[in-house]
Amino acid sequence: MTTASNTTLDELIDLLKDVKPSIAEQSVEPAHSVVEDLGLDSLDLLQLARRINRHFGTEFDLDAWNAEAEQHHRSVASIADAVAAGRA
Repeated sequence: MTTASNTTLDELIDLLKDVKPSIAEQSVEPAHSVVEDLGLDSLDLLQLARRINRHFGTEFDLDAWNAEAEQHHRSVASIADAVAAGRA
């Protein structure tokens, strides 16, 4: 798996906070689960995937990412890694 840059991670956190304004004042860490720790639901995840695709110009495959959830626990870092891999 590709390691995301800090810039990609920071941009992703900004997108997360846009999708879920209630976490705007919260410290978001790479290990946080976007579902369990940050409270995103399925609609939020769809919105996030669309914003990622537009912002980064890549195809974030939400279904494939969800299929591997047991391995990465839906962490912020796992999304950033998927974005970095899609941009490579």
